[in-house]
Amino acid sequence: MSTTTHDPELIGAPPPPVRRDPMVLAWLAAVGVSWFGDYAWNVALAWTAARTLSPAMAGVVLGAEMLPQALLVLLGGVLADRYDPRRLLVAGEVGQAVVLLVGAAGWASGIHGAPILLAVAVAFGIASGLTMPAGTTLIRQVVAGNDLGTVQGWNQISSRAMRLLGAPAGGILVAWGGLVVVMLVDAATFLVIAAVLLLVVRPRFRLPRAVHERWRDTFTDGMRYLRSHETAKLFVVGLTALNVFVTPVTGLGVALRVSADASLAAGAIVGSVVAIRWQPTYGAAAGFRVLIVQGLAIACVGLGWKPTLVVSMAVLGFTAGAASVWLSAAFVRAIDPSHLGRVSSVTSLGDMTLMPLSVPALGAVVHATDVLTATLLWGVAMSALCLWFATRRPIRTLAA
Repeated sequence: MSTTTHDPELIGAPPPPVRRDPMVLAWLAAVGVSWFGDYAWNVALAWTAARTLSPAMAGVVLGAEMLPQALLVLLGGVLADRYDPRRLLVAGEVGQAVVLLVGAAGWASGIHGAPILLAVAVAFGIASGLTMPAGTTLIRQVVAGNDLGTVQGWNQISSRAMRLLGAPAGGILVAWGGLVVVMLVDAATFLVIAAVLLLVVRPRFRLPRAVHERWRDTFTDGMRYLRSHETAKLFVVGLTALNVFVTPVTGLGVALRVSADASLAAGAIVGSVVAIRWQPTYGAAAGFRVLIVQGLAIACVGLGWKPTLVVSMAVLGFTAGAASVWLSAAFVRAIDPSHLGRVSSVTSLGDMTLMPLSVPALGAVVHATDVLTATLLWGVAMSALCLWFATRRPIRTLAA
């Protein structure tokens, strides 16, 4: 049973602190630009599908990206552990930009409707599934272990901030210039991050590569590692289970009050900032302990009184922002670098398969009882689960 962290071999001189590291800062800025484009595209796609397609077909288009992503993410983990993750990410970013440019050309020429929207969504799902694990692996190649929490925190802040900016921008752009304009803007963001990866980002740490002759053996070796490594197993189960409780309740809170979305985002940004400034020695245990409080906030979402809802969503966001910084950094350091892509792909697959099921599950409980009973059940279950994870020895003794 291992509770140690795994630091890969340094190449050359140690990197400077993140705040004075131009390579990491440029990469974070590019990722922020990419987040902006993604959120703008998601809103534009939803708006276009709702206006031009039947409700059933619009639902198919909006969910089309998830299936190939889920089917291919484990293969993406194998790729991330066998090959250069930076090149994989560049290929994925350029590929998605090309898909959008071709889609924009087709839409501008008068080819509208479900086929072109489905083609873009499926292509995005394929690219995302094959390259998503490489993003986690690249972080380990570029960022020193002690700075992982800071980088993960700023990435969280960037994602939340760009959602607040990108989503309304996508609505404005699609209403003003149509879908083609949003496609071109999103394609440009993919090219920006591809250029930064090619021209600026360079590996600083040497990660062991899987050298199996057959890809199947690489996958089997990753699953064997996951079964035998208690810390990795706890992380995968814990991180996957958390979204089962959080995702449907945050959606419910936003549905009850629009102002709850802003409270959630603001709380998450503040929580990430606090987590960056104060990083505990035992970050994994601290993250799960903070999420015990999140379970109480989830329980309070169903009270129905607007001030309570807004405060609950702010607390939910704060705890999510803080815990995600500590847990993601602890996860990346705890997993052997040679297996990071494959283990992270299992966590991603768990999110993709369980999250869509959690929303109707909460809905069924609400239908059978009421909103307050459902959120109480979800919140108490999450608090109990996080308390259990926080007290497991591999998590409790895992030092940053």
